[in-house]
Amino acid sequence: MVELTFESVNAEIEALDLDQLENNMQVEAKGDMARAKAIPNVCVIWNSIGVIIKLIAKIPFLPSKWRRALKLLITTMDGICG
Repeated sequence: MVELTFESVNAEIEALDLDQLENNMQVEAKGDMARAKAIPNVCVIWNSIGVIIKLIAKIPFLPSKWRRALKLLITTMDGICG
């Protein structure tokens, strides 16, 4: 298991192609959301902890790309569970 440090988390976040993920999300949002039905507990979990993630995403000292990645997660999960 990778040690959870700022550097290791930052390396994973920096490696994300957020533009591509956002584009994929826009295409998939128009399609079938059947995958969400395959995992019935996802929305239960998200509806319980999503507010925590939303609060974390607003922390100003997080690097902007981290906040953007969290906002992408929030948008995706709200789209599935909203």
